[in-house]
This record gives sequence, structure tokens and C-alpha cells, in this order.
Amino acid sequence: MQAQEPPPQDAPRKRPPLVVGVYQRARRPDRSHMDVLSRRVPYWFLVLTLTAFASFQIWMNPFGFSDLVQRYSQDIADLLIMGPHFYGTEGRDKVSVAMIDEGTLHQMQTPWPWRYGDHASALGAILSYNPKAVVVDILFVDPRRDDTLPELIDVIHRYQKAHVPIYFEGGKRLPYGENAITPEIEKTGVPILDPDVSINAGVARQYNATGACFNVKPDGDGNCPSLALKVYGDLFPQAPPAKINDMMELVWGTKTAPSNLKWMTSEGKSCAPEMSAVRRIYLAFFDTGAVKSPCPYNAEIPVVSLTAGNDPDIPSLIEGRVVFYGADLEGAQDKTFTPVNNLLPGVFTHAMALDNLITFRGHPEQDAISIGGQVQDGNLVQILAVLPVILILSWFHWRALRRRREHRERSATFEYFLEKAVEKLWHYVAFGLALGIGLILTRAAGLSVANWVEVVFVSAELAALLLVGAPGSFWGYLHHVAGADPQA
Repeated sequence: MQAQEPPPQDAPRKRPPLVVGVYQRARRPDRSHMDVLSRRVPYWFLVLTLTAFASFQIWMNPFGFSDLVQRYSQDIADLLIMGPHFYGTEGRDKVSVAMIDEGTLHQMQTPWPWRYGDHASALGAILSYNPKAVVVDILFVDPRRDDTLPELIDVIHRYQKAHVPIYFEGGKRLPYGENAITPEIEKTGVPILDPDVSINAGVARQYNATGACFNVKPDGDGNCPSLALKVYGDLFPQAPPAKINDMMELVWGTKTAPSNLKWMTSEGKSCAPEMSAVRRIYLAFFDTGAVKSPCPYNAEIPVVSLTAGNDPDIPSLIEGRVVFYGADLEGAQDKTFTPVNNLLPGVFTHAMALDNLITFRGHPEQDAISIGGQVQDGNLVQILAVLPVILILSWFHWRALRRRREHRERSATFEYFLEKAVEKLWHYVAFGLALGIGLILTRAAGLSVANWVEVVFVSAELAALLLVGAPGSFWGYLHHVAGADPQA
């Protein structure tokens, strides 16, 4: 039997099966082939890739990045931009806070909790200065024997007879099934409002749009407005409040009321630490507590001065204003931080919410908007806002790749400097587009800075992805694995 001759050495090799070839190229890709293919990335793939990245970044909130960016930006904006420069004083001139503090208890030699008669005396003193309305930020839920309760009931009737609205807060989630408010007070018919305040990581940045109804009639949707919205709607009908889709975004002013500077300075508190603008900006980013003020934005009236009647500023701080009546006592749990203040009594959050409504004429900043009559999630709004940025940046990048393919005869030096100039332009365009879209959302739809500022950061990330050529590299890898010919 004659032996077969071996095939010649120059015979063409058989191509491996399709699956084996794909596996081999995926495992050991040819870098030169991928580089050639990456320059052929189509425009639609750039848009699709950047949209997927932006959607993941915004919607999935990896490592809590979205939340951190939103709240940190809101704090910095309040501390350096909105608070000191762009937030008006219209609301501050119409809202005051009458405060029971440790000094009040010490000078009046009275223990806490106060007797109903003590509250009646303080509320009666406020009424004598003709306020626009009074909101009582003290819960009267404890069943206790106190023969001075009729005095408080009598003061409430005096408010009603003088046509001065007075509001009380009702207790919620009470552990032993107590009434939301003392039955005797409820029988007077005073509106009872929800005292809840939204706290994020210990800081009051937002305010609820709705709350528990108690004895307040719900609207057509079956909801009752929160405390500040209810008070504003009753007292300022000439500028009715807009529909709040989800939450109010509070803007905290930094220019404390002049009356606070007067009496707090006498107690050794520095309301506005003196420092240069450059140092203030530096500390706002690296030592925020150093630039926060211990003084509240709205005028604070010590109740001890109110009842003594020896402060000439008190009439101007009450007459024609909405006065919140609350307490600031050691050991009390009703205290919060704000973006521009250190620890403050919770009553100032309600006062600041009403201040926002007055200053913005019923159209406060919020964290959601309506499109076609439907409330849209803030994340969806941000994705829609970043789409124009993606379309334009992708077009710039695609044109640059096309120009590079068509003009290979240009010198490497020229190409280098041209690409660097275009790269810088991309970054400025990305930031400019994102800022412009955000400002439009704020002006036209009332969306707060905190809810669109992430678009700016995401736009910068998209520009960086294009700068390093990530979408093109991904395209080149996929096509190389699929067997595309780089010489085609």
C-alpha cells in the first residue's frame, strides 16, 4: 500500500469554526485591528452608549452618587449663591418666631411644661400687637389636670372674635393612643395642622407638600396641604400656591433679620463671622461649619421680652406678620441642622417654608415637574435634560473622527493641537449646555438646583468618556470579535 504524501507547507490553512474564532478574538484581541475599527464608530452608537451611561448614573445612583451630588450642591448653593445673593427678604419681613427658651424659664421662674395659663398670657400678648396670624408649634396632647385651661380657651376665642387666624399642631404616632390635641382645644374649631418636617441626614432641606388632615377639609384629590402650605393658602389668596408635585425644596436665606443681630450680639453670639470672600468660599467646601451662622434667618422674639413689654422692636416684629409660637429648650428633640445654620429649633423650618412661599409668590422650588399633566420622576427629567448634551457632544466627536480619517496627510503636530483645542471646547460646551438646560428647568418648571445639578456632572463625565475614546474602543472591540475586516 502506497503512503500518502504530506500536504505542501504553503497550502492555505482552514479558517477555524465561527464560534472558535469569536472566542479566540474575544480572548486575545488584535489591538491594531481594534484601533482601526474604533475610528469607524457610527453616530447612533455614540448616542446610544452615552445615553445608557447617563441613564445608569442618574437612575441607579451608584454608591449614592446622585443623592450626594444633589444635597451637597443644594447646601453649597444656599450657603454661597442663593442665600446671600439671590434670595429676597419679602418673606423675612412677614414672618417672625416668638420663642420660649431657657432664659424665659429662668427669668419668669417657671418650670416646663408651662401651665395653660402661661401660654394664654404669651398668646394674649402677641394678639395685642395685631398679628396677621399665629401658628402654635407646641403640642397640647398630654392629658393633665390644669385649672388654667379655661384661660387658654378664652384666648383662642379672643383670636376668633378679632378675626386673627390661629393654628395648632396635632400629635402623630402617639404611643398610648392620646388624642391629637386636647379635646377642649379641638372643640374651639381651630385648624389643626400636621407638624411633620422632612429631615435628610439630619438637615432640613425639603418640606412636605401634604400631611395629615385632622380637622382640615381635604382637597379634590383627598389630600390635605402641609402646615406652611395651608397657612399660606389661607392668608395670601392674591397669589395662590401652585400645585406641589412632590416636595418643596427649601431655600435658606443667610441675611439674618436685623433684630436678631441686635439682641443675639448682646448675648455674645456672632451671627455673621467676618471673613474675606475667598476665605468664605474655601471654608464652605472644606470646613462648612465655620461659615454657618448660629442665628436664624427669620426674626426671633424672646417670649420673656414679649410678656415684659420692654422691647421697642417687638411691635414692628408682630404687627401684620405671621408669628410662629414655639420653644427652644435643652433636651428637646425638635431641633435640626440647616444648610446655612447650625442646630436650630424645628419651628424655624416651618417658618422658612412659609418664607419661601411668600418670597416666591406661591411657586417654590420643587423636586418634580409635570409634563402633559403627569408628574414626572426627577430622574426621568434629568435624563431628558441630558439628551441634548449627548446629541451635540456625540456629533462633535463623530465629526472629529471623520475629519481624522479624511485628512491623514496632515502633520501629527497639527492634529495634536487641533484635537486638544476641540477637547477643551467639548468641556466648555458640555458645561454650558447643562447649565443652560438647568436654568430653563428652574425658570420654566420650578425644578430646584439640587434636582438638575447632576446633569452638569454627568455631562462632564460624558465629555471625559469621549475624550478617552471609550465608546469607539467598545465599538472596535465588538466588531473585531464579530470578525470585521479592518482593511475593508
